[in-house]
Amino acid sequence: MDPTERTLQVLEYIMAAGPGPVKQIDIARHCGLSPSTLNRIVKSLSDWGYLFRTSEKYCVRNFRLERNVPMSQAYLAKLDSTMRDLSNRLGVAAEVIVVAGHELLWHSKADHPDPEVIIRAGVGFRRSLYELDVLSRLYLSRLEWSDIQARFFTDGFFETLRRPGQPTRWLPEATVQETLERTRSEVFAADTEGNHVGIRRCATVVEDPNGRFLHLLALAEPEDRSDDRMENYRDALMSLRAELSDLAYAESAANRLVPKHHAMPLRGG
Repeated sequence: MDPTERTLQVLEYIMAAGPGPVKQIDIARHCGLSPSTLNRIVKSLSDWGYLFRTSEKYCVRNFRLERNVPMSQAYLAKLDSTMRDLSNRLGVAAEVIVVAGHELLWHSKADHPDPEVIIRAGVGFRRSLYELDVLSRLYLSRLEWSDIQARFFTDGFFETLRRPGQPTRWLPEATVQETLERTRSEVFAADTEGNHVGIRRCATVVEDPNGRFLHLLALAEPEDRSDDRMENYRDALMSLRAELSDLAYAESAANRLVPKHHAMPLRGG
């Protein structure tokens, strides 16, 4: 590895190890670095304020480092090419959506091939997870209900409907729990009707080899399109999901270290 790659490896390792102090000797051992090389990296990070060093040779992080889609350029290039292919082949908009806090974040998108079809959710668009459509359901169903209760206001979920006089329908907690439990075993889901701007989506969830959420892959179209396309949409998304899962496994097995000390489970997406 070159110096930049070694520094990124150390940053990723410290970030994944959690907020507690980490021994420099453990970082060096598990990253395969000599103590002198690690000391240079740690000194630079400390001088720039990204780490605090203690007299006992512990490091305490003072930064956050996260990738929206925790995969390489090769993975992202695969996403980009397949989204364009899906859009052209199926006549829909194709979207990659990640999770940032309590929001969905549109990471990348292939626009609808019909220029008359306007889908306002573009790259960088954010939308609350509290709007319980197909995207929110697929992500939230991957969490335990106790986690959702701890992290969300469970009486705050709603649906946006394309019905005169009823654009928003607030959902009781019991309905939300039942809906998510029903979705938990599914890896594909579709909206039964359009949202308040007349767009409906179907989507699949992509996970890493350990079952951790990576991102959603969605297809979007006007709600007046025929329902008989949905089976083709499902087949296309499920095939791509399998390809992406294989690529994620290959990259995870080859490139990523798992900290052995002070490791804390990562939550969210």
